[in-house]
This record gives sequence, structure tokens and C-alpha cells, in this order.
Amino acid sequence: MEFEIIEVKTRDEYRGAQEPLSFGWRSDEHRIVEILDRWYEGRMDSTRMPMLYFKVRTGSGEVFILRYHELFRSWSIKLKR
Repeated sequence: MEFEIIEVKTRDEYRGAQEPLSFGWRSDEHRIVEILDRWYEGRMDSTRMPMLYFKVRTGSGEVFILRYHELFRSWSIKLKR
């Protein structure tokens, strides 16, 4: 899988980055209207980096997969191929 770094606005309540609300990608701002799915990677395996994934639908109806890298506190988007 190939990912590209993006800026994400999140619903930050009592802890760090939580649910994404919108993201900027390739000069466009995408408002998230629905989180379709979410999953974790690397939490139970100390040899893998902890990541949080969100499958989201935007206001224009597009579906994207966003990834939050917990160690580096950075967001990225899965590139469509």
C-alpha cells in the first residue's frame, strides 16, 4: 500500500487525535460526513508500529482510507491505484 502525508482536522476531546472531521489533500478540503469503518494495526505486536485506520466518506461521496501513525502523530491517505 502506498500512502501520502496529509493534514487532518480531528475531534480531539480528552486525548490526542481521535475521529477525523476533514482533511486537506491536493489543494482541496474534504469534509468527512461518515466513518464507514475503523481498525487498528500493531497494538498487540511490539515489532509493529501502532496505526489507526479510518475508511471515510466525504461530502462529495468519495471514499478514502486515512491512516494515523501513533508514534509520529501523523496522518496519511491511501493512494488509489
